[in-house]
Amino acid sequence: MKKWLCLALFLMTTMSHAKQLALSFDDGVNPDLNVQANTINQHILEQLHQHQLKSIIYPSVIKIGDYAGLQLVAEWGKRGHNIGNHSELHLNLNKDHVTSQQYIDGIRRAEQVFQPLQGWVARYRYPFLKEGDTQEKRDMVADYLKQHHYQSGAVSIDASDWFYNQKYLSYQKQNQSLQLQKLKQAYIQHLLDRADYYDQLAVDTIGYSPKHVLLLHVNAINAAFLGDVIDAFQQQGWQWIDSEQAYTDPLYQRHATVLPAGESIVWSLAKQQGHTTLRYPAEDAPYEQDHLKRFDLP
Repeated sequence: MKKWLCLALFLMTTMSHAKQLALSFDDGVNPDLNVQANTINQHILEQLHQHQLKSIIYPSVIKIGDYAGLQLVAEWGKRGHNIGNHSELHLNLNKDHVTSQQYIDGIRRAEQVFQPLQGWVARYRYPFLKEGDTQEKRDMVADYLKQHHYQSGAVSIDASDWFYNQKYLSYQKQNQSLQLQKLKQAYIQHLLDRADYYDQLAVDTIGYSPKHVLLLHVNAINAAFLGDVIDAFQQQGWQWIDSEQAYTDPLYQRHATVLPAGESIVWSLAKQQGHTTLRYPAEDAPYEQDHLKRFDLP
């Protein structure tokens, strides 16, 4: 009896300290431009359902096209997921030619499109995670969001699924099944590495492992491998939670003051504290190419 009690206490302690994370998805897909759009959308939703997870999609009007794309976004709400705002034109607020008012107008117009949908929540995610290259732009947009009762759509774990998706589409087109299997393992390892990096950075920066939000996109590689990704994280001791549960973490109420503003909230806070060994978030192709070579991928 004493042995079983010790085991139970051990399991309770392990579970209470499990690293936690939630999924979030950006952009959406346009059926008028992507023949796989319906399949991609459905497969992602099916895998979330199979794992009993509730997520959030941040669609951008320009990314989904017209009525058909909006119906794919609406499916998320019908399945019990949340729908946030990712702007109308997916502009980069850190670009010189993008003005605060132009950017705010895009937030407002996107809200008019998505607010009527079931599952709508007033959460905003900045495209490219860029929150302004000047104090005026950063503060003006942030003030608008606050005045219109928007909550944080920040991420703690950034990743490069967009780059792996390019590889996936290339191998898929050439029917290279062996390369696709190698790519799957490389992709899973990439996401695990990103999660571990940002989790340790959070511990070093804010003093604890938060309820993480992972940034992914509605794309073909996630339609194919999301279930494998979820299983791999669980095998590594991560606990999956719903997106709204993750956003209850105090981390998402914090704001860094560094300029240019944006990126992962963990990364921004670390930069503000003067961390000097930060990897650039969501590394671009050169970093990923080196990573893929370790999996014997061209």
